[in-house]
Amino acid sequence: MRLLYLIFLLPACSSFIVPNPAPTSRALVDHINSVQTSWLAVHNDISDEEMRFKVMDVQFIEPQEDDPVGGEIVPEPLPDTFDSRDQWPNCSSIKMIRNQATCGSCWAFGAAEIISDRICIQSNGSQQPVISVEDILSCCGSSCGYGCKGGYSLEALKFWNSKGAVTGGDYGGSGCQPYSFAPCKKGTTCVEGTTPSCKTTCQKSYQNAVYQKDKHFGTSAYKLVSKSVVAIQTEIYHNGPVEASFKVYKDFYQYESGVYHYVSGDLVGGHAVKIIGWGTEGGEDYWLIANSWGTSFGEKGFFKMRRGTNECQIEGNVVAGVAKLSDHGEKFDDDDGSASPYNFVLCTLMTLLYYLY
Repeated sequence: MRLLYLIFLLPACSSFIVPNPAPTSRALVDHINSVQTSWLAVHNDISDEEMRFKVMDVQFIEPQEDDPVGGEIVPEPLPDTFDSRDQWPNCSSIKMIRNQATCGSCWAFGAAEIISDRICIQSNGSQQPVISVEDILSCCGSSCGYGCKGGYSLEALKFWNSKGAVTGGDYGGSGCQPYSFAPCKKGTTCVEGTTPSCKTTCQKSYQNAVYQKDKHFGTSAYKLVSKSVVAIQTEIYHNGPVEASFKVYKDFYQYESGVYHYVSGDLVGGHAVKIIGWGTEGGEDYWLIANSWGTSFGEKGFFKMRRGTNECQIEGNVVAGVAKLSDHGEKFDDDDGSASPYNFVLCTLMTLLYYLY
């Protein structure tokens, strides 16, 4: 009789039955560390909401069909280990770990970072600007994407080519337009940021406070041959760090050290980062990568990801560009051929001297 009662009662009460909860962060960490030894996971107390706004819409990790393909696959021996920080030690930007805070602006960070690096590398260290994420994020517009919701990394480099990008560090930093989002403090509720409006002025404290004169330009922007490890290595080896996009799963937020590969957890979104080199650790080939989540993440802001298997699609959309060093500043000093008062006076004096002597 009780069995029949339960059979009739179950459908009526089904809406009140609580489903099994998703694994907690600690349970996920225990699982990761128990099933593999390639990388170490540690508990990171982060909400699902914060996980989402640290990344972007996954659509932006896919290359667009009409994107130009560049870079060369040179038949040459490449080193087993390479680190851009060692290859170009005078370029301080390569060593920097920046912080995107509460905005899904990783695509703009990756672009600003490799632009900074490549200007330094191409100028042999004589020019070392820190390029503004804010300028790219707020002024690129719909051609790039949706600001804090995500954007196309190659379109950010195209913006650099056509419109230029000014200088600017992280929140409260120096340069023309520093980043406007403050890092989220631990123990506080982090609120997702909204895309800032485009401004064509520099902060008042910046010595060279003319926005247009602070612009740096590129000459080209291109994607590398999809899924070609050799093409990526060759590009980094000769020209410097590149920007890459990949899928982010929940386990990535628990990364501490080692060579990351996906183990467990739901897909959260897409992310863009800077690849600065490669190597092998514990028999695992890896990419050496700079993240934009501050120095508390991973190995002081850096992490390693499995190389050669297109892990999380990391090798499917890699982009780069070339800086236009000679055009910084000069193009905005052009007076279009008009004479200044000084030139007029000088010309008059020279004419008088000619006739008097």
